[in-house]
Amino acid sequence: MELLVQLIFVIAILKYCLKASFTGSLKAMLLYALGAGVWSMVWFPVVINEPVTIIEQLLTDRQVVTDGAVWTTIEALAGILLGVNLLDNYFAPKAKRKKSLFILKVIPGVLAPLGILYFELMFFKMRVAGDFLVTALIYSAVVAVVVFSLAMLLKKVVEGESMKLELKLLLNMMILLIGLLINSAVADYNISSADTQADWMPLMAIAVLSAILILIGYLTRNWNIKHFLTPKRWIK
Repeated sequence: MELLVQLIFVIAILKYCLKASFTGSLKAMLLYALGAGVWSMVWFPVVINEPVTIIEQLLTDRQVVTDGAVWTTIEALAGILLGVNLLDNYFAPKAKRKKSLFILKVIPGVLAPLGILYFELMFFKMRVAGDFLVTALIYSAVVAVVVFSLAMLLKKVVEGESMKLELKLLLNMMILLIGLLINSAVADYNISSADTQADWMPLMAIAVLSAILILIGYLTRNWNIKHFLTPKRWIK
């Protein structure tokens, strides 16, 4: 189950980078990257005191798992509803668009900062014999570079604000699905000796199918479906 938690954190950090790309400003993306680096640096004295098996320990606590599932669901649903609202605002006439929604579009969620700290703990595990301060500085620099690079990549690859909003919706749906899967798989550990295992084949099938659909959507984004459905096209 720890792998699923890691996957949620990866998606959350990717969503953080996507929010940085929404600004379209080089300075703003640098601020996002700097913010992530400073965040990891500020919290490293706390991180080094945590056990590397913290996720495994938390997953055995039913209350923690339930609370985590609730929080994950709230953030994912809030992101989905906000994404739908932003899409509706994007396609509205310019005179009716609400500029105040831009603030909500770029505010980071809670999962991304937690994910940064979790991977910092894993980074300290990799450099177990290294100096704590040096390791924290290296990780802070790596985080800043990764966030800025991904934000720039998303800005170039995901063209148009509407596509970025659609990608944000997909990422939130993935977080929601994985969070519910974790909760359903491990929530009974505290009340029985059940050994619930996730069936990876269906999960991989869903992931591959989702990737294919996203690729198809990206490749056909400029197609005019009505043109193919017009009866005159088929009448010679």
